[in-house]
Amino acid sequence: MTDYLDHDEDLDEAAFARRRQAGQLDHINTYYRLPERLGVTAALGVRVRHEDREGTITDTAGQYLRVLLDGDTDTTVCHATASMAYQRPDGTWARATPLPDPYARTTDEAGQ
Repeated sequence: MTDYLDHDEDLDEAAFARRRQAGQLDHINTYYRLPERLGVTAALGVRVRHEDREGTITDTAGQYLRVLLDGDTDTTVCHATASMAYQRPDGTWARATPLPDPYARTTDEAGQ
């Protein structure tokens, strides 16, 4: 009977992980408007470049992506737009650019 309980717990954990990833990826794609601005969608298995190293999105970490860079054994946590490029379905690359901070103050011509 314990085997069934362990198996059910594994299924619950896997389902929870899938829901977490889906929600976090949806937030990343929506907040940074990746489909509209770059024609890409952050998703598990998508090829990316981080600081000019290629890798694959393997998981999420809140509003960040976990990327397994080619040749590494551990994932790197990456911001969706900082030093990132996404491979489009046609094989071309789209360099991500940060969105302007809507709360940033601007200065007038006198620098004030």
